[in-house]
Amino acid sequence: MTLTDPLPTLDGRLLLPGDDGFSDAAQPWNLSIAQLPAAVAEVASVADVQAVLAHARAAGLRVAAQSTGHGAETLDTGALREAILIRTHALDDISIDAAARRARVGAGVKAAALAAAAAEHGLAPVLGLAPSVGVAGLALGGGLGWLGRAHGLASNTIVSLDVVTADGAARRIDDNNDPELFYALRGGGGSYAIVTALELALHPVDAVSGGVITFPFEVAGEVLEQVRRIAPSLPDAASLVVRIVQVPPLDTIPEAMRGKRLVMVVATHLGPHADAERLFAPLRSGAAIVDTFGPIGLADLVRVAGDPEEPGMARGDGMLLEDLTIDAIAALGELLDDPALGGALGVIELRQLGGALARPAAGGGAIDRLDAGWTFFTGGFAPNAEVAAAVLAAIAAAKDRMAPFAAPGLLLNTTALGADPARAFAPEAWARLARVKAQHDPDDLILAAHRG
Repeated sequence: MTLTDPLPTLDGRLLLPGDDGFSDAAQPWNLSIAQLPAAVAEVASVADVQAVLAHARAAGLRVAAQSTGHGAETLDTGALREAILIRTHALDDISIDAAARRARVGAGVKAAALAAAAAEHGLAPVLGLAPSVGVAGLALGGGLGWLGRAHGLASNTIVSLDVVTADGAARRIDDNNDPELFYALRGGGGSYAIVTALELALHPVDAVSGGVITFPFEVAGEVLEQVRRIAPSLPDAASLVVRIVQVPPLDTIPEAMRGKRLVMVVATHLGPHADAERLFAPLRSGAAIVDTFGPIGLADLVRVAGDPEEPGMARGDGMLLEDLTIDAIAALGELLDDPALGGALGVIELRQLGGALARPAAGGGAIDRLDAGWTFFTGGFAPNAEVAAAVLAAIAAAKDRMAPFAAPGLLLNTTALGADPARAFAPEAWARLARVKAQHDPDDLILAAHRG
């Protein structure tokens, strides 16, 4: 399988191995992942996507689309060697219709940019916890965010999609125009068509509070128990994320936190700050060493967790938990006390679900709800193959410890390569997705996360 000659003319550019800029263009967000596609197409228009698809088909190659490359570790690297990687980061237009509470964004738009544009109108989309994540990838795979407990998965806020199908046709799809393809792309991932733009529902938010309450590691058990107690009583407007982190010994980090193992509770609330203070008062005890919780700007919500805005080197994996029970906390405590795991796992995260995330979305896509109470995620810094292997072994051991408390499904966006993607869907939904794939991409031209 080789690229045909002549190469297509693009508004963007097509890079082959050995070309200047090829390595940078192929590099995903996670710097510990090496991608070696047959070529990289940095597309600048829908016509570019159509040209690349036609060229790949003629050359006997496949295509895979990425904007930022978050989640690249879930791509089959062997299959990617026989594919053209389509990078969509130049498709970064944003249009806000404040009256209709809609945003139309190109497939290369990042979460921070959309959050800022929507906030100018007092509106917010369902976005993830990281400002650097691509909106399209997040939404196609389900998408959790601070507005999730109030408004559900990001995938179910998609109103329409601009796509190029495997046959090269450029189309706009929605509930009335190819509803089956529209269903599949909302939560089923990107293997059914190449998305070039999407329209999302926005939600009015009059006030928002958020921040991080940081505790010494020694009180981790007490903090987790307090979280377990208050979480069920929180309204859908409130959300919690708990992180146990090993803070690097950097001079840019406050001395009280530098080089230490800490427990961080990230809390947000949509609504009056007085309500937020009342709801989270039990967590804001004298044991906290840093407490940044307070009113914040709407555009800052996507940054409140402090997730990195620059690429790094790490490995991680996640799972769904049925609930944060006393026994689950005890198992987590044993995991935290295991010195064989503590050195490799730089972060362990619990993210609260429930609320609208647990209720079937009317007219929802391939994932209309999550039958789980929390997500569990863990990972660590992986600067080289040897360290990455140790981190992956520690992740596997941690997941084994928490397996008795796992919910039956999974969420593609938080799951590493190797998981059976069918587990993310109800059996009838998985069968429906297979029919959509067979209809729209019978030659399996489009390669996507968790699919070979």
